[in-house]
Amino acid sequence: MYRQECYKIFSKKSIYLVFITIVLLLVYVHQLPTDMTMRESVFEELEETWGGPVTEEKVERARESMNAADAGEVSNHTFELRATDYVQFLVTGAAMQKQDQSERLTMLEAEMHDFDEGTYEHREAAIEHDMLQALDDVHGFYLIRSWREMFELIEPTTHVLLLSILIFLGLSPVFADEYTNRTTDLILATKHGKTKLVSAKLLASLSYIVIVFLSLQIINSFLNLLKFGGIAGWDAPIQGISSGLDSLSRLSYDGSPYNFDVWQFFLLTIALQLFASIAVGVIVLLLSFLTKNTMITFFVSSIIIATPALLQQLGTTDGFLGYLTDFSFLKLMQVSTLFTQFQAYNLFDYPVLYPYLLFILFAVVTGLLIMLTYRLFRNQQISH
Repeated sequence: MYRQECYKIFSKKSIYLVFITIVLLLVYVHQLPTDMTMRESVFEELEETWGGPVTEEKVERARESMNAADAGEVSNHTFELRATDYVQFLVTGAAMQKQDQSERLTMLEAEMHDFDEGTYEHREAAIEHDMLQALDDVHGFYLIRSWREMFELIEPTTHVLLLSILIFLGLSPVFADEYTNRTTDLILATKHGKTKLVSAKLLASLSYIVIVFLSLQIINSFLNLLKFGGIAGWDAPIQGISSGLDSLSRLSYDGSPYNFDVWQFFLLTIALQLFASIAVGVIVLLLSFLTKNTMITFFVSSIIIATPALLQQLGTTDGFLGYLTDFSFLKLMQVSTLFTQFQAYNLFDYPVLYPYLLFILFAVVTGLLIMLTYRLFRNQQISH
């Protein structure tokens, strides 16, 4: 039964058409010219001079060189000089982030002093303080080449859009087609049809999501490695991924309080993105069963994903709508955006970090939705 359900999903031509279109889009995007791919040998030479955590000496030398360039004393018409200016800009930017971190620590220490130890405010300040203090010297220039775009396909919103389309196309018909083809009654009449069918459909859907997700990630990673020339920077802290980098994604982790190396963060985002895709797939399956119509399932699923994005664009994210946006399938799939800054929620007067709370909540919700799907299908009656 599992093989048959896999065949039903993977035999649909539309998913291959969309998948190929997405791959071509990724190829096109990675062919777009960028000023600084950092694959040139000059950056390896610059790393020897400027690489690693910032120091007062590096910052002073960088500012002197930048001031000389601004005054016209030094020409920067060659690529080597423009690359040097670029690296020096990153160094001075890292120094400012390091200063911001120091000032934030001082502010948090004051808050911890002002509030009693048992209060929520004290607990929240203590958590952020400990996270920032554990970072130590993470700000600086690191030769990070291909990793940034490997956290998401092109950029976070595009990542959600591309994955969602493939999930909707593949899974919207899973239950709906049984009713369209009038095969449900035949399956329900068998001895174990109700339970085995749901299990087979869930496993086939899970297989589809895993294959599609990993295929896109492998292709995207290969294209990044090809464009940027290697995996340099894998052991750098994520704070080395700055908004100053030449990238289509505007995400910056230079102010992040999370203590991850780049390779650790990459594995974490891949795992969480895969879980998010599975969570979206489960709600699509439930809608496919409830609506019994492929087009309605696709439409409703699209609304669930798109509504929070629309609220963000309209700027209406205050109060209840803010919670609706923060705890949505959209945010769940935008994994790489969750770790750019400190954010915690008050849960029974205890601060819980936003990424942890979001994924724990959706793990519970996904489990309940799976149980609900089994229960509803078991209670399904044979029509006469």
